[in-house]
Amino acid sequence: MSYSSLANKYIPASADNYMRGRGGYKVCKITPHHMACTWSAERCAQSFQVSGRMASANYCIGSDGTIVANVDEENRAWTSSNYYNDCQSITIEIANDNTDTWTISSKAWNALVNLCVDVCKRYGFRLNYTGNANGSLTEHRMFTATACPGPYLHSKMPQLAQEVNARLDGQTVAPTQPSTPSAPSGEKYSVSTPICTNTLSVNCYGTGKVYKGDWNGTIGRVIKGAKYPYRVDRNGVAIGWTNDTGIDTDPHVPGGTTTQSVQTVLNSIPSDFTRENATFYPNTTLKIRKAPTEKGIDTGFYYSNGMSVRYDGYVKREGFVWISWVSASTGERRWMKAGVLNSKGYNTNPYGRFV
Repeated sequence: MSYSSLANKYIPASADNYMRGRGGYKVCKITPHHMACTWSAERCAQSFQVSGRMASANYCIGSDGTIVANVDEENRAWTSSNYYNDCQSITIEIANDNTDTWTISSKAWNALVNLCVDVCKRYGFRLNYTGNANGSLTEHRMFTATACPGPYLHSKMPQLAQEVNARLDGQTVAPTQPSTPSAPSGEKYSVSTPICTNTLSVNCYGTGKVYKGDWNGTIGRVIKGAKYPYRVDRNGVAIGWTNDTGIDTDPHVPGGTTTQSVQTVLNSIPSDFTRENATFYPNTTLKIRKAPTEKGIDTGFYYSNGMSVRYDGYVKREGFVWISWVSASTGERRWMKAGVLNSKGYNTNPYGRFV
């Protein structure tokens, strides 16, 4: 068991939420993430104790500056949606001090700088932010369709490298204060409005993947002035963000009979596909479909408790994780829901066990 002496607490992740060892790689990178919520460091670490969540981090930092160790440094945490990055990186989840502009507190920033300095000293490297995966300071957004670490922390990556390297060189750096966002403008729709939309963005700023399709739900949050200001919720789960154009150009309303075309068969590997060879053991009965959508053609087959399926990857769509494999009998690709995503895109409510 190894973690930084700066850690205030140790709350270990569930053993099935990280990989033992680092696949022969050495630590030479740091990847900061944002929690996309205002959790404490302890609450974040506790969320990774949920078996089957398929996520974890080496450290969690709260807005009060508390540092909680979650996955021992000799092990690869599942944080960045990329095997090679996580095998080489110390991954850090940082709390936001609000969920409108996604800033972090000065205490959290200082704790992050201190932790990065400690990691760099112990493993003998400096931070180099190149804007891509080649640097020693990387971001979740470099590996998958996500806005993480959020627009605020993303803008601070060059400064983080500069402050950490200055500390490594023995210089004193003044603490950084989060910036104050400008005043927002009004929006057309309000919270609790039922809507249909043909556009979903993975975040309100439009800095990640934007999907075209057909979705319905209820507006769960409005961030005024954002490019995609409306968070679309379905059954209490956020499925994405949309805007006036997406809503107004959709030809029907929830419960209406007119529908748009949607891909009901998907045999190819889509751009948002994450490769992962593993086995899924469902704890409930789950339909097998021909596309990763609830409107995908039902094959008439299913997996249920006591059965298992070997899959080669997954996508995150419509608020769910959809695992996929190629049918041995037909040679066609199959899709099945395997869990419900939270607002950050983590599988916090799996429909079974991943091995």
